[in-house]
Amino acid sequence: MAKKKYSFLYRFKIAADKNDSAVKKISGKIPVSKDPKIGSRVPKLRLAGFDSGISFEKVHKFKFGVQEDELQGNISKFVVFYLAIFVILFTFLGRLFFLTVIFGANNRSLADGNRIRIVHIEAKRGRILDRNGVVLAASKRVYFLKKGQRVLPISQSQAGDLEKQGMAGENTEGPLGKIETKVVRDYPLGSVTAHVVGYTSVTTADDLKDNSQLVIGDSVGRSGIEASYDNVLSGIDGKELVEVDAKGSKVSILGRSDPIDGKDVYLAIDSSMQKMAFDSLSKAAQKVNSKKGSLIVTNPQTGEVLTMISLPSFDATNINNSLTDPDKPLFNRAVLGTYPPGSVFKLVTALAGLESGKINKDTEIEDVGEFYLGDIKFSNWFYNEYGGRDGSIKVDRAIARSNDIFFFRLAQQEGLDPIRQMALRLGFGQKTGIDLGSESVGLVPDSVWKQSALGEPWFPGDTMHMGIGQGFLLATPMQINSLTDFVASGRRMKPYLVAKIGGSSQVKIDNKVLAQRIVLADNLGLVRDGMRQACKQGGTAFPFFDAKYDVGCKTGTAEKFEGNPHAWFTVFAPFDNATLAVTVMIEDGGEGSVVAAPVAREILDWVFSQSGK
Repeated sequence: MAKKKYSFLYRFKIAADKNDSAVKKISGKIPVSKDPKIGSRVPKLRLAGFDSGISFEKVHKFKFGVQEDELQGNISKFVVFYLAIFVILFTFLGRLFFLTVIFGANNRSLADGNRIRIVHIEAKRGRILDRNGVVLAASKRVYFLKKGQRVLPISQSQAGDLEKQGMAGENTEGPLGKIETKVVRDYPLGSVTAHVVGYTSVTTADDLKDNSQLVIGDSVGRSGIEASYDNVLSGIDGKELVEVDAKGSKVSILGRSDPIDGKDVYLAIDSSMQKMAFDSLSKAAQKVNSKKGSLIVTNPQTGEVLTMISLPSFDATNINNSLTDPDKPLFNRAVLGTYPPGSVFKLVTALAGLESGKINKDTEIEDVGEFYLGDIKFSNWFYNEYGGRDGSIKVDRAIARSNDIFFFRLAQQEGLDPIRQMALRLGFGQKTGIDLGSESVGLVPDSVWKQSALGEPWFPGDTMHMGIGQGFLLATPMQINSLTDFVASGRRMKPYLVAKIGGSSQVKIDNKVLAQRIVLADNLGLVRDGMRQACKQGGTAFPFFDAKYDVGCKTGTAEKFEGNPHAWFTVFAPFDNATLAVTVMIEDGGEGSVVAAPVAREILDWVFSQSGK
């Protein structure tokens, strides 16, 4: 008898409910073998109560709805599962691709950044030297050992020893701390040359914005030569590529570009004369209880500035104390201060009168002591102080005696325009062009200015006061000295401080003529003669009466609304082929002949004694 074939499906169920006591019956009748042999070969296994158990049944394989639905559900779940795996894997691989291929270089750079540091090496600024090679400003690199809040100055050799021993490293921490370096500026003559040389300070946010080559901590010139020649004095910073370990300690130097120091700058300044003049001006100012003044010495033939001083001065290595000083020591009065020039300006009025034809060498004007224009009195200083009169005098004698009546009457005859135009031609109301960062222009007023500034018309009396250097007229000491340069040489020269720039190939600064043949030689000769007489017996500059050398000079006492007048004095020497022009101004000093002239005499005596003349 042939055996009946059966196909069985083993079906497993996980009971989700512990209280479920029965397995759902499958619809349809399942044929089961009644053969005792077969039946004995198909055991039936059940877990009691089906508590989280398994129902194991042997069933005949045939089509019925419930089993197919469950199979399809299981297939859907597998599809979702593998799809999720695929998406996650694809995302991971995509991210890996971007990190290693697309952004690989950047990420490698970031990784290197964790072990490689770029150390900035500040370059030293170039030196500033005088005409004889005397150092006026220089930079040096200083070293510090820093541990926490403690900072200890050390030498360069000590820094090297500490690094060799591994006790401290430059820009890396060691057992004893970290070595730090800094470039500092030194000014050997201190306040004596402060306004010429200037000062530096560390970069600000504006500096970094304006110059991409600068980094935080660099030094920038703020005034004087340090500022006006900052691009020449500044060097090119270096860099060092340092490999460090996980603790930040230096492992090795991977590369280095050495800093390039700035170029040296040589000035026309004579530091010995500068120091001598500084002391003389300081003493003279103290005698009259003044703290403020200025002094300039130039070569009229070239425009070289040999000495320039402004009082009060300052410490270029510590300017904080000067920032709040009410006397404004950072203010360079030689080129920024504006003052009524007083009788020194009579030289301009005289040249304007001669050039306009209002007067000539034979024209005489009588000194009457005083006179009135309307209800305004105009008087001469000699009459005011001593009751004296100079009588009828010509232009050269009027300059020598600084006679106010002569120049009041001359200005009245000329009118404003000739005087103003001559002042402009001689450099007033404009910058002299000296190679410093800033300079005042002063003021050469006219009717338009007065109406705009004061809302008043121009009066004849305004012109007369301007004729003697008073009224609204303002000038800087450098402008007055440039006037003296012109009278001495017949040319307006551009004043300059820097004579040459050092380096592998030195650059010499050439002299520059701003104007010449401004006036007729004969007219200039008359004014020069008047200045020569001023320094001789009968003139106003009595400190020069016994000088052993011949000079041309002019005194000035500039009145103002309050306080003592400003004391002016300007001189050129020797009289023929002058190589020196000196201008002294002491604020609130009093009479120029008494206060300022002795300073100029002391300087010229010193210079001629040095040269043996």
